This record gives sequence, C-alpha cells and structure tokens, in this order.
Amino acid sequence: MGGHAEVADRLEEYREVGSSEFILSGFPNLEEAHWLSDGLAPELRRRGLPASG
Repeated sequence: MGGHAEVADRLEEYREVGSSEFILSGFPNLEEAHWLSDGLAPELRRRGLPASG
C-alpha cells in the first residue's frame, strides 16, 4: 500500500482523470478501518477532497 500521503496522491491522480468513486479495502479489516479513519481520511480532508460519499 503506502503511507497516507502517498495513497492520497494516487487518489488525486485518479480523480484528475475522471474517477469519482473508489472502493478501499484491506486485511485485517479492523486495522485497515483504523488506518483509513485515523490517517487517510484526515489527509483527504486536508486536501479538500471528500473522505466519504
């Protein structure tokens, strides 16, 4: 995967070419949910990107 900033960079690149929805998944699920909510979601919000639908 990558760090929060690296994943946010890739999501931004996909948005720039027209992608608007993403399915983010990982295993184990609980740890990945924490990784997303504690790190990636704040990074996306900081960049002005929606962190959820």
